[in-house]
Amino acid sequence: MARHAATGGSFGRSATGAAARGGVLLVIAVVLGIVLLHSGSGDPYTRSLRATGSVRTPVPSLPVATTVTVALRGPAEVKVLPANGTGASGAAGRTGDKLKAAGYNVLAATNTTKQPVSSSAVYFKPGLEREARVVATLLALPDSTVQPLPTPAPVPDPKDADVLVVVGPDLAGKSAAPAPTPTTARRTTATTARPAVTAARTATTAAHTATTKKP
Repeated sequence: MARHAATGGSFGRSATGAAARGGVLLVIAVVLGIVLLHSGSGDPYTRSLRATGSVRTPVPSLPVATTVTVALRGPAEVKVLPANGTGASGAAGRTGDKLKAAGYNVLAATNTTKQPVSSSAVYFKPGLEREARVVATLLALPDSTVQPLPTPAPVPDPKDADVLVVVGPDLAGKSAAPAPTPTTARRTTATTARPAVTAARTATTAAHTATTKKP
């Protein structure tokens, strides 16, 4: 009986010691788990999140808009073509004379393809709108008359002009030539009268001139 009691006591002490050691190990494991959980070193998912969060996505830089201002061309650098769109002979030529006086490179006047036109217009090639507006101001025309040069142009040959001025009734009236001053009729005698043949030739020449309108 005494031997069995001694054996039972040793077993109890061994079991108690084992339980104590197991409890200590459990506590250590729990502490280590908490430490690892906070540090994230033992969790692959946490490490992945940390690695992803530490990568900075580059922000693309937007291009900066730049404004290029082109200098206005001087009158001598602007080729202007005056075109008569009315029945008033010489209207385009008189308009061209006014532009020449302002220093513009005026091309030989011409007539519009279709006549008569309803109003004046100032057409411009691409990039020359400001120069065309200056021409319109010089001719006392409103800004609404300044328009891009259409295709086809309203003249038979644009002559590579930078600005095309179509002379309408409004502009023709402004550039109309002054009425000639009446002259005193001279007395003629029968002895100084021209022969009838010369008078007929003069009438034929006048009729031919009337059929060709001067631009």
